[in-house]
Amino acid sequence: MSKFKKYLIHVVLILFGLAIGLIGAEIALKILAFNKRGSEFESLDQLRREMLNTSSSEQRKGTSLGDLVLPHADDQIIYVLKPHLDVKFMRAKVRTNSFGMRGPEYPLEKGIDTYRIVLLGDSFAFGWGVEENESFASVLEKNLNHIFMGHPKIEVLNLAVPGYSTFQEVMLFMEKGLCFSPDAVLLYFVENDFGLPFFVQDIRESSKTGGLFSALEFSRLTWNAAHPHAQEQLVQMQGWSPNTMLNKLAQKTESMGIPFFFAMNPKKGQKKYLARLPSLKKHSGVRIIELREGLLRAMEARGIAAKDLTLSFDPHPSPLRHRILGDLMTPHFWAEIDTN
Repeated sequence: MSKFKKYLIHVVLILFGLAIGLIGAEIALKILAFNKRGSEFESLDQLRREMLNTSSSEQRKGTSLGDLVLPHADDQIIYVLKPHLDVKFMRAKVRTNSFGMRGPEYPLEKGIDTYRIVLLGDSFAFGWGVEENESFASVLEKNLNHIFMGHPKIEVLNLAVPGYSTFQEVMLFMEKGLCFSPDAVLLYFVENDFGLPFFVQDIRESSKTGGLFSALEFSRLTWNAAHPHAQEQLVQMQGWSPNTMLNKLAQKTESMGIPFFFAMNPKKGQKKYLARLPSLKKHSGVRIIELREGLLRAMEARGIAAKDLTLSFDPHPSPLRHRILGDLMTPHFWAEIDTN
């Protein structure tokens, strides 16, 4: 029996038992259940407003989202994470390496007997509100290293940036991700990726620094035709639709022989969002990771309530949800690595 077949059996146990990781997380949730409200936001638009509201009670306690980012000269990247961060943000420690990635330092040159996965995404993949070792990126890396026992050594490089849209994720991969010689790419898609990024370049004449301002303010400019270049910038960004950029990423990875994995945030109604991404069907090499059914089975098997899958103070995924997602992604990469 191959290692992969053995793992399929193991996956069943993960889904219906979730073993030590979920048990520990479940116990921790019961012990630390100081706030059972779960998600308090009615929509993603409300979430975006709260993330940019530096006067909110949460932001007054420490670092704001704006404190984490720097403007970028490329119109299709707009902003990036600051390097060498070591701060408390949304109740979790956030550190970035010298390349502006959340996580430890990685050498630019890939080591011998190393398999690198580059993760692209927004705040969900970044690990908003959870500790670094609780994010699904870390869970996936630990799972695979446990399976392969260091041969090869698995590295998951987290290039996710809060507030990013798909066009930014793809262009950041082109500029930075490819420099790390990835063996696979994982793009984690959230339904708000169909909209504007959280920050856009400040095109107002009053701005002399080439800085950033919120997408909400940008939307007001375009809606009210308050700035002559706002509509032009909006049309330009609309040309960088998820379909266009996913097609660009698929073409690039295919040409380089890099497996491209696509995972959509598992929530009700995801089929209608997938239907809006016909570009995925144009490329037979794109591996679509289905997470929704596995998540529902895990919830049913363990008696997990929906509110336990979000942070108590924010609608982003809880450590428990990250754990499940990392476990569900693991067999897809095991199969890929096992065949190499």
